[in-house]
Amino acid sequence: MKLYQKYLAFVLSVLIGLTIYFYIKNEQEFEDKVHAVLINLLDKKVKSEKTKAFNFALALSQNETLKKAIKYENAQQAYEILKNYMNTLETFNASQVRLQIVSKEYTIFARSWDNSDAGVNVKINRPDLQEIQKTLTPHLSYVAARRLVMIASIPIVRDNEFIGFLEVIQRFGELENYFLNYGIGLVVLLDNKYEKQAVLFKNNPRVANMIVANNGANINHIKVLRTINLQTLRTHGFIKKGKFIFFYKSILNADGENIGSFVLVLSKERLKLFSAFETELDTFFTYSRKDIYNSVNTKKRLSPYNNLTDKELLSLKNCAYNEDRVYIEEKLSAELHSYTKDELISLILNTNPNNISRGQIK
Repeated sequence: MKLYQKYLAFVLSVLIGLTIYFYIKNEQEFEDKVHAVLINLLDKKVKSEKTKAFNFALALSQNETLKKAIKYENAQQAYEILKNYMNTLETFNASQVRLQIVSKEYTIFARSWDNSDAGVNVKINRPDLQEIQKTLTPHLSYVAARRLVMIASIPIVRDNEFIGFLEVIQRFGELENYFLNYGIGLVVLLDNKYEKQAVLFKNNPRVANMIVANNGANINHIKVLRTINLQTLRTHGFIKKGKFIFFYKSILNADGENIGSFVLVLSKERLKLFSAFETELDTFFTYSRKDIYNSVNTKKRLSPYNNLTDKELLSLKNCAYNEDRVYIEEKLSAELHSYTKDELISLILNTNPNNISRGQIK
């Protein structure tokens, strides 16, 4: 091989190496950004749910009719009040909450969803209630009791006498539905050390030394998650495995102890869709997909897809979800009718992208 050929081969290999390096670097930076945005979004949603739960629990604990029912041990009346409030919330606020009253003897006095456990003593699984009774200070956190839930506990006081606890209980249905709007799965894990007290989870799937705590967890996500080292996931924050990317967030109780994990699951195809919104990723996540489609139908708001070029829409079409794909195809169909034959060829082959712009070709 001649000297100039060796030189060209060396230069070419360097260029290829640099191209691969910067491609991987950019990909990692984007994945880091997605990780930061998703965890921030999760934190905000959890904070919002905690605030709503606390405010509602505090308001309901002041209900005088409910206080009288507790004072005079009218469990049936208390049950009816809680049930009516729960139904109202579900109907008008789409909130999936459950309400219960625990007596000052730590027995279940009444529940909004099922009163069959009335009389069950929960003291052994709820050391937090004892602290609330001592200090008369409200409590709001995730609790590993008979199941893993978020609980807002408010001491009920009538005529300066402590008479029980009003609790608003939230599982993970709202979080599941919220992230599902973006095509993101959620797996909630409870540490196995709480297995004895989490009696309602005895038949739930396991992932290593963790128990799956949410009913809506995707079985395919669970299967792949079982092949991942959870300690590595905790350390790195996210891991790519198979067709998915798994993002990790600790669940802490009121004492700051790690009792479980949130795992958000994003398909690699879905990640491609997010890459089209890279510069405005935070803005993209302020709207659910349901909002996007409503805005398209009513023409009151612009869909994020309206800001994409036809070239970008073509690249997204095959990796988008079905509902997204329908809208993308409709938009492309309308836009491409105005293209000339040469412009269509240029768009498809990407040979002359400078001649292609959004909207109609003038």
